[in-house]
Amino acid sequence: MLLVIRGAIDHYDEPLHEPNAQAKGWVNRARELAYDGEDWADLLLHRVQVSGGGCTALGSRIHNRLGLVYRDIASELRKLRKRAVELIEQFKPLSLNSLEPVDPRLTTPFVDVCSLVGLDGPMEKVTKMVTGAGGKMVVSIVGMAGSGKTTLAMAVYQQLIRQKNRFHLHAFVSLGQEARFEQALNSMLSELGDGHREGPIQGIEQLISRIREILENKRYLIVVDDLWSSKDWEMINYCFPNNSLGSRIITTTRNLALAEECCPGWSDCIYNTGLLSEVDSRKLILDRAFGIGHGCPPQLEDVLAQIIRRCSGLPLALVTVASMLEGKFSKDKWHRLIGSRWSSDAEVMKQIFNRSYSDLPHHLRACLLDLSIFPDDFKVDVDRLMRRWMADGYIDIPGVSKRMEEIARRNINELISRNMVQRLPPIHGAPRYCRLHPVIHDFVVCKSMEDNFVTLVDDQSPPISTNDCTVYWRLSVQSSKHDRDLTSNDGMDLSHVRSITVFGQASAATGLTNLRVVRVLDLEGCVGPVGLDNLDKLPLLRYLNLKGTDVTELPATIWELRFLESLDVRSTKVKQLPPSIMGLRHLRTLLFGHEGMINSVETATRIAGDIQHCGRLQNLATIDLRVHPASFVKALGDLNALRVLEIIWSFHQCTEGAYCEVLLSSMEKWSKLRSLTIHCGLGCWMEFLGYLSHPPEQLEEFKVTAGGFVSVPKWIQRLSHLSFLQITICKTGTDNMKILRDIPQLQSLILGLDFVPREPLVIGSEGFSKLLRFSVDCPVPWLTFQTGAMPKLTHLQLEFCSGSTNPDSVPSGVGNLQRLTEVVLLYNQKWCADSSSVIMTIHAVKRQVGKHHNLIDLIINDTKVDVQEVDVEMKHTTEIQSGDARTTVETQGEIEIVADCDNIGSTY
Repeated sequence: MLLVIRGAIDHYDEPLHEPNAQAKGWVNRARELAYDGEDWADLLLHRVQVSGGGCTALGSRIHNRLGLVYRDIASELRKLRKRAVELIEQFKPLSLNSLEPVDPRLTTPFVDVCSLVGLDGPMEKVTKMVTGAGGKMVVSIVGMAGSGKTTLAMAVYQQLIRQKNRFHLHAFVSLGQEARFEQALNSMLSELGDGHREGPIQGIEQLISRIREILENKRYLIVVDDLWSSKDWEMINYCFPNNSLGSRIITTTRNLALAEECCPGWSDCIYNTGLLSEVDSRKLILDRAFGIGHGCPPQLEDVLAQIIRRCSGLPLALVTVASMLEGKFSKDKWHRLIGSRWSSDAEVMKQIFNRSYSDLPHHLRACLLDLSIFPDDFKVDVDRLMRRWMADGYIDIPGVSKRMEEIARRNINELISRNMVQRLPPIHGAPRYCRLHPVIHDFVVCKSMEDNFVTLVDDQSPPISTNDCTVYWRLSVQSSKHDRDLTSNDGMDLSHVRSITVFGQASAATGLTNLRVVRVLDLEGCVGPVGLDNLDKLPLLRYLNLKGTDVTELPATIWELRFLESLDVRSTKVKQLPPSIMGLRHLRTLLFGHEGMINSVETATRIAGDIQHCGRLQNLATIDLRVHPASFVKALGDLNALRVLEIIWSFHQCTEGAYCEVLLSSMEKWSKLRSLTIHCGLGCWMEFLGYLSHPPEQLEEFKVTAGGFVSVPKWIQRLSHLSFLQITICKTGTDNMKILRDIPQLQSLILGLDFVPREPLVIGSEGFSKLLRFSVDCPVPWLTFQTGAMPKLTHLQLEFCSGSTNPDSVPSGVGNLQRLTEVVLLYNQKWCADSSSVIMTIHAVKRQVGKHHNLIDLIINDTKVDVQEVDVEMKHTTEIQSGDARTTVETQGEIEIVADCDNIGSTY
């Protein structure tokens, strides 16, 4: 019966179905029944466990141990069944309001390029992609809803078709979410000059055949706008013959995965639309609101700044707000916009975002709505988010056998790929932080409250009424008031609440009573004392986050949280975890202490020595091994389910053979380990790790901070899954770099060079085939990149200080990094700003970046630098002498060998 109800809910959530009031009421009741059924099952399991039974004892032990409780269980089950039968009977008479799919983007006319704001750079980049050499090629423009993909594609298209003899034929066709192929293909035929037929061709196969016939021997430019699915791309791609004449197809889509499908193996043919700068945002609003050339009235300056921050560079939001403010000079009217949710007032903008939301699979909608719990512009820890999802049941997908963590990771990646969620730096590897764009946050909050998914309680909200018949499922309390208490009103029914998240004052979550079905209690960062007296009264709690609070100790009764899966007490005043924590048999994530403890005088958090009893632990951080004996390190080895581990290691332990031996022994037992981080104290030599015989074969991330190696452990190159590596080398040598370059899946490398090079470190064309990010921390970054080096590298970071004044000891060959898009230079401005070696390095890199064939972002100490100011006519040459060899390095990065180069330096 529940499957029938689930199917009906999904039916009402289809994008072309608009439930009427009666249908919405039915959906709400159905969801309430599903939640109540899940709560009943979990409470039943808890009662069985408390009574001494287990899952396999459910039959006989219910009668023998629960006694009269069984009657209550049976009675509740009959009530649930009755409600289910009634809901199914009510389903058939319900009707839906069918919606004709209308794309609000269709009203966008051909653009006047001269009137566009902030498109010069994007147009230049996309045009460069489209007009490059080669045969038939696809260039894909991808970005979030309202980011100007169609406008950019139209601007590039118009510019190119005006160039005589650039393309023989051209067409611009828009598909949309509900693609109507016959209509779209007939429109394409008309634009290709086949409009003199007596009537439209009937049938998709005939249309595709005719289009291919017309394009067969022509160099063509086709824009396929608003692509939504792989099936649609596969269908329309049949139209385009591969005639090797330099034809181009431009696609626009909101989905990065789909863009990659359009451009297989050509990641440099994908353009991600960015957001407008503050200057361009200001110009766009003022031009639309008051006319081109008009400034902002003085009384509106402060309000305009707030609106620009809230739009956060999204063109759709800027244009929408500008249209609301057109010709209005009243400060009150502008202020009203700041205090309202725009997605509820701007119907067109709401429709555009709703199309992206409707395109999500049902399990992703719940994950997205859960983000409405966080405040606007909040930086969300991805691991925190995934653990919340798992605890609240979003990841339990029928028929999917993958581990929950893998499914949660896939879900966040898909939301990022669909441009519903913004990924925050670093941009490569698994995402660590994310956020919702402020305008999308508005939309998600409205959608969440409309569906009664989350109840938002903030300083502006009235107190929750005790007479309100609304059922509360998830509470997000965002309060700065000391006296705000969720449970201060007697009679308030919070018995159905599954999730409580508090931002601001911890007092809002005092008195944890009548919360028997709550699964998520998230108080991270709350200010003030946190009361945990009734924590053991939350039998179904799965996720407890106390990170960054004033908690000093955990109650000894914490073992009664039998379903607890995740416990986070990092950056708290908890110095001793209670021994009873070993009784949490479902605990998978245990986080305490913090990596900053390595250089702190604070007392480290201790944990009981019999940690091996937590056999299900998968994520464990950060254990300060300085306060634990070698026997504890040995016990860690018995946690064979570990996937993520962070430890703190000291100089003392490096010199103690017993510690080193048990760490090596434990590492060989962690066969499922995916990530290992070792935070080292000053003077730590980690060379002993080279004696590891059987490293964790599944290791994907290996980070050793501060600790040094004379040589890279040879076993590292055997790690076929390793994608992220942080390591510091204390001595130059060809073997070190050969080991690093041969790691097959390495995508991100943070390399510390704890010495001053006496010769250039030459990066050759071999190896590093998948490396995307390369970060070097070295006193003098004397690197030379040869032709073909690091073929996929997009991000280069150099961190350096004052060093040799040799004018040759600067980076060179940057122009040989073919896919480079960003260069970051870091140095201590206080101590090194006037250093001649620092100045030489900056100037050398800036010249090479300015002459690179790509448009590269150059960032120096967090400040973006305009490299276009470099005089492109200047040509500086540096000669590197090494023995009898001489290499001429042009500033654009080309390397020309003019003599025997055996002694130039080691080529890696």
